[in-house]
Amino acid sequence: MKATENFSTQHLVSKQRLIVKAYKGLTELALPCKLTFLVSIFLFLTTNIKAQNGPFLRLSLGPGFLTEFSTINGSGFTYTAKNHAIGWGFNDKYAVYYSEFGAFTRKDIGEEYRFINLDAYGLGLSYNLENNISFHASGAYGTVHFSDSWNKQGNLIEDGYAIALGLDKKWGLTKRIDLGVGPLISYFKTENYTFTNFSVNFWLDIFLFKQQ
Repeated sequence: MKATENFSTQHLVSKQRLIVKAYKGLTELALPCKLTFLVSIFLFLTTNIKAQNGPFLRLSLGPGFLTEFSTINGSGFTYTAKNHAIGWGFNDKYAVYYSEFGAFTRKDIGEEYRFINLDAYGLGLSYNLENNISFHASGAYGTVHFSDSWNKQGNLIEDGYAIALGLDKKWGLTKRIDLGVGPLISYFKTENYTFTNFSVNFWLDIFLFKQQ
């Protein structure tokens, strides 16, 4: 009888020791578990951001048609028109960005120059409409370069201001990449020159965070 009681007592003591050991183990794991839980919530929230939210990079190129209607008074096909940007979308509708836009075309200007290179650097705002269509506008500092070679930027002839307006239709390729196409109109004004360029640009948006 005593042997049975001693066995039961030893068994209870062993169970109590196991419970205490397990409790200590859970207590030690409590902080790491909490941190893991908080990190998991943070990752979940940041990877399920609404469309157009967060930082993004835009690459945009396309062919067009350039016209100068003040001094040169001529026009020609644009080899390439650019509208690159880096910015931040802060809700489903709006995004602000730093933009670089311009155009490059061949046009004989006297005997020295055969190419025109337009460049602009400024700030822009885009507004997202229904059906994955967005409108964007940029105001910038603009420059006009004339060059004797297609692979040279050329000499700075004049500077002034520039405006770009565009309308894009996008398609989501992945959660972080959008493809799109749309018309772009840019306007450059200096003291002696006035340029307009109309182009159809193909663009690629790359987002830091996953989009819906």
